[in-house]
Amino acid sequence: MITKSAYNKENCKLDLKFTTNARTAWANIIDSLRLSNKLTLLLPSYIGRNEKEGSGVFDPVLKFDTNSEFYKLGEQLDVDINSFEKKIQTGNIDVALIVHYFGFCRTDMLKIKQICKNNNVVLVEDCAHAFHLGKSGQTIGNYGDFSFYSVHKYLATNTGGVLKKNNKNYTLVELKSDELMEYSVLESYSNSDFNKISEIRCNNFRCYSTYLVSNDDFEVMFNLTDQDVPQTFPIRIKNELREKLYLFLMEQNLPTVALYYRMIEEIELSDFPVSHKISNEILNLPVHQDTNQNDIAILCGKIHEFYNREKVL
Repeated sequence: MITKSAYNKENCKLDLKFTTNARTAWANIIDSLRLSNKLTLLLPSYIGRNEKEGSGVFDPVLKFDTNSEFYKLGEQLDVDINSFEKKIQTGNIDVALIVHYFGFCRTDMLKIKQICKNNNVVLVEDCAHAFHLGKSGQTIGNYGDFSFYSVHKYLATNTGGVLKKNNKNYTLVELKSDELMEYSVLESYSNSDFNKISEIRCNNFRCYSTYLVSNDDFEVMFNLTDQDVPQTFPIRIKNELREKLYLFLMEQNLPTVALYYRMIEEIELSDFPVSHKISNEILNLPVHQDTNQNDIAILCGKIHEFYNREKVL
């Protein structure tokens, strides 16, 4: 029977939780899934730690005293399907985590989803670097039973995370009051034009691509596709010059970051040489919406200046 106004609060509802940050969302998933026995998590072999922030991926794993195993990644931080499937088929894995590094997905997620489904493994997508929540036609973040996001990596806030539940068969434990997103962050999130932010970031990425082309000095990690919303413009610095270039740019008041520049101890060089090589070479250039194309031209000009100086020396 027709009613005067809508009454069903569950109708057309996204199953979201708004958290203090992405690691709180990931911790809530682990806490909700653990039973009387320890969970065994399957994690990607590119996880970093630093003194200031710890490890957003691995600290929640340690908090709940889980077992953890790692699968191999390729040169674009894509999932090595063979490594992933072999680990899953042991029957020891309860939860598998896929990380969409720097906002890019170069993995066959339908294949990953099917592998997990066939082996009764919970699939979680780490979308902390991805900006697909609220974007029309999104695919990233919808493959897993859960996905989670980092608001402050895309908006002008210091905190903020989102947890998205895609599988109604699971129940999440209640978040504590200090684990909830602050009102000011929620207000900023609600007032943001996601499509405009995505457009600016993509245009900035394309601008970098006109100035920086892979050569003997550095490698541009990704070509932009219609599905991508970049968190940064990641390049790999060759010839062991990453730190020197990083410091040179800092001296020019051109800050960059090296995301996951140091692997957690559990990811050993002998087992995961590709991951360690990327961590030693990675440099992430800003594409955020407060960056303009003149800024990018100056930054790229300084990178070329650095290499011209190195060649003279």
